[in-house]
Amino acid sequence: MEIVKQQHLYALVVEDDARWRVLYEGILAEAGYECRFAESYGEARGWLQRAMFKLAIVDLHLASSAERQENKDGFSFLRAARQRGVPAIVVSALGAPEDIDRAYEEFGAFAFIEKELFNSHTFARLAAEAVATAGQPERETKSTPSLADELTEREREVLALLTRGCTNRQIAEALLITPNTVKKHVDHILQKLNVSNRAAAVAAALRDGLTKLGESTR
Repeated sequence: MEIVKQQHLYALVVEDDARWRVLYEGILAEAGYECRFAESYGEARGWLQRAMFKLAIVDLHLASSAERQENKDGFSFLRAARQRGVPAIVVSALGAPEDIDRAYEEFGAFAFIEKELFNSHTFARLAAEAVATAGQPERETKSTPSLADELTEREREVLALLTRGCTNRQIAEALLITPNTVKKHVDHILQKLNVSNRAAAVAAALRDGLTKLGESTR
């Protein structure tokens, strides 16, 4: 009888608060994950070098030998995780709009959860969605109905630019509109695609081949 080895699912938790590490471990264990923990960027980067991870949970403010009170080393880890194709969920007390936008637009975070608003059920759902989006072959998603018909021509142009990593200001300059108008278009896109954040909208665009819709804006 052939023995089939069970594949381990590893999640990397980059968090310097022991209480939050215990919380994540309990939630992720229920989903079948084994957690590896890091309290600093150096530790996290080492884990990323040595092992394969399905998911990363990242706090932006980490223990560090430099700027212990004000560092945002989590951003550096997000860059490394993105380069290796590891989906990352940010859970941080740093909830300023510029930090949230930077996590999404510059470092490709899948989701951003503010610690004060943390909900275990929402976290578990987002973790499952992050892994499913990262690992789902394009062929399997082609059968998913496209919501492109719900978008206006301008919204399609905005979405196409989002998939290229453009910020609101860059989109505004490309389309000759104001950043506030871009923000309204993005809000409408999220509603029509039935997603909660820009990263999920980009994933939907890539899934349905919507990146081609904005080629006329070049």
